[in-house]
Amino acid sequence: MLQFKMVWPQLNLSVRCQSCGKNENALKALIENMPIKTIQGHEMVGGWMLRNRSVYMGKRFFDIPPQEMESECMKDAPVGRISLLFPQGNSTEMLVKYDECEDSRSYTPVADVVEEDLETLKQVGKLQWKSATRTKEVLVVEFVAED
Repeated sequence: MLQFKMVWPQLNLSVRCQSCGKNENALKALIENMPIKTIQGHEMVGGWMLRNRSVYMGKRFFDIPPQEMESECMKDAPVGRISLLFPQGNSTEMLVKYDECEDSRSYTPVADVVEEDLETLKQVGKLQWKSATRTKEVLVVEFVAED
């Protein structure tokens, strides 16, 4: 099974992620580009989602045509869903739903945070929301492939 970890070194927290059974080729391309570091962000209007706006894929170009990928509406996705937005070339955006949301846009689902780590994901989400709205602390997230 395809799997990876999201790690927030400053918070000493991490979550395990595994394929959601959709868009395996997209997940494989993402994992082949790991390790990846980026600034952790938060969705501001769509709901409780972590957002990574600049996920750089420098090892393998993302060349899967959009029409070959399945999409889903984020508000209908389960908590813990990891989805890509506009994956193309050497970059993508990534969103991780950690609680309810009203975002009705379609995304490319690739993975889920494992059930045992959902509380940790919610903890990170709350800390990032605090950072985005009050403290302005810059948090880094690392994506690391697992065998």
